[in-house]
Amino acid sequence: METPTLRTTRLNLRPITPADIPFILKLFSRGETNLYSAYADIKTLTEAEGMYETYLKPGFPTHFRVVAELRETGEPVGTIGLYSYSEGNRRAEMGYDLLSEHWGGGLMTEAVEEVLRYGFEELNLNRVEATTEPENAASVRVLERAGFALEGRLRERHIYKGGAHDELFFGLLASDWRRRHQANR
Repeated sequence: METPTLRTTRLNLRPITPADIPFILKLFSRGETNLYSAYADIKTLTEAEGMYETYLKPGFPTHFRVVAELRETGEPVGTIGLYSYSEGNRRAEMGYDLLSEHWGGGLMTEAVEEVLRYGFEELNLNRVEATTEPENAASVRVLERAGFALEGRLRERHIYKGGAHDELFFGLLASDWRRRHQANR
């Protein structure tokens, strides 16, 4: 799957490179980044390199992840991407992470909107899905602002960090996305 370079008003969304490995360590070594996931906080540059090689670098057939950097300064602040891409079903899942000092400013909503535009207009997706824990209110708000519909609650879907965790399942159809964006023009 091609890894795009995209732009928003405040962000550059670009392929992750080996030069971003220190940022990967910074982002994924924080407990707040991994709070609602089964991933353990990474602790070393070697672990960050491993994460880059197995998940973040460009060139995977079923997913891409880009770094979100502030256009004004070039500072990386998060990652976002599409994964579990199914060309035949015209479907993908979305995931994202953001440094906590940038929470609440609308940056991730901006990034999500642009990745959705790319998915629906460039990849010709029919559907984008996303999941989050019910307790992750900020992520729920991002998805709702972007037009995702809550489609269900998967009870005790994951077991990690000493307990079973529910997951909210969201979906957005291309037809709904187009209707919403035509109304906003």
